[in-house]
Amino acid sequence: MSINFIRILQLLKNQFDTNDLTSTYKQNIWIMAAAAVPFADNHVECTPASGVAPTHTIRLVLRTTDEEGTNDYVDGTDVYVKLDQEIQIANFVWEDLWAEGPPIFHGGTIPDALRWVRDLAEPFYIQLRDPFLTPEQWIALNGHDKDFAEPQFKEDQKGDRNMIDDDLDPPF
Repeated sequence: MSINFIRILQLLKNQFDTNDLTSTYKQNIWIMAAAAVPFADNHVECTPASGVAPTHTIRLVLRTTDEEGTNDYVDGTDVYVKLDQEIQIANFVWEDLWAEGPPIFHGGTIPDALRWVRDLAEPFYIQLRDPFLTPEQWIALNGHDKDFAEPQFKEDQKGDRNMIDDDLDPPF
């Protein structure tokens, strides 16, 4: 993974990853998948008044675990990041486009979410299992201690990417 993606991933994790299963909200939130493209390759129609243009569009999917176990459904959105190459710092920009309101990808399945992420670009990060759970918590909440296998893709006659649903391990 390049240093740019490492900086971006650190920023995303600081903003979105939450290890809170045993405290107030009783829910872990983590980044399940993230893909990035240069902003110029995926220009959005509106430009907020901030005047600071992003360098990257990041598509990310968030997943949760609560006291009942890991949720089979996920949410995702596009966020915008300005990466300063010279000082190696990444910051969010245009937060008003994604911080308020519903996510772009809402309540979808894991295979559909991975397809949606890959519509932008091949993910630079995938974490299908809750990184905050201890092995004991994982067994207690989910009934087993098996990692999810990343779904495999096949090429059809038109070259589109299609999910092979049988290759995705069921969550329970």
